[in-house]
Amino acid sequence: MKVGIVGNAERGVAWEKHLRPHRIVQEVDLCHRLQDIGAVDACLILDDSDQNLGVLLQGIRRGLNCFLISDQPTNTSQLETIHRAGKEAGVHIQFSHWPTLAPASQWMMDEMNRPNVLSINKEINHSQLIDPKKEFKHFWMDELGLCMKWINSGIHHIEAKEITIENKLPLIIHLFLRFDNGASVDIRVYTGAVENQHRRIATTKQKVLECDVPSQEVRLGRLNSGGHLYYEKHEFDPSKAAEKAALMFLKSIQMNRETPYTSYNAHQLSLYTERVEQRLKQFS
Repeated sequence: MKVGIVGNAERGVAWEKHLRPHRIVQEVDLCHRLQDIGAVDACLILDDSDQNLGVLLQGIRRGLNCFLISDQPTNTSQLETIHRAGKEAGVHIQFSHWPTLAPASQWMMDEMNRPNVLSINKEINHSQLIDPKKEFKHFWMDELGLCMKWINSGIHHIEAKEITIENKLPLIIHLFLRFDNGASVDIRVYTGAVENQHRRIATTKQKVLECDVPSQEVRLGRLNSGGHLYYEKHEFDPSKAAEKAALMFLKSIQMNRETPYTSYNAHQLSLYTERVEQRLKQFS
């Protein structure tokens, strides 16, 4: 396959290195602008600007299979347009929703089809935030996106509470979600911590998965013959996330199957992000 990479040269070189280990990739073309890309089988768009969805739409209308590598976009109307354009063009679209694309997450979703309960706790060191309001939103939004993708059911009830100190620094948010299939989710994000911590726990009536997100270590718990809980440990390499995400995208094109995080997933996440924000305003 011939792969085009559009965007900043330094980032482009880094992503080229992620592509090189895959035998499926025969040629990589790096360009600063989408207009400079020729005929390629897949296109990686590295763009964190406010215009990135417009660039993605241009690529789709050119008939390019596109992987947008950026923060998760939140423009619902543009995402709907992109989803429809992708369907009409018959191209594959992938978004870099890293909580879903991470190796540990992919393994957990294969191991446990749909959790009955998902509990997520993320604590961030208080000195690490540069743009607190924007970063805080993406913290909880990213977790919401993973829950929606994994449980794969509509949400019929949302409870949300956020505390912002002096209307400047978002400190904590607690979300509780009830899904149409009976599953429930709680998400807690706290930005005043001394140390970073990030843990996800998923359960069914048969087993439990516990993931330490920074290390990508997962514990799988089941009952043994004596009726006691025992755990198996599984380790994944966080540094391989980008390489594996690129491979999943290329394999989706090659096998003509859905990408791991589609334009539909991105659009639905944006819709429910708006609903959470509406709920937050009711209690602000």
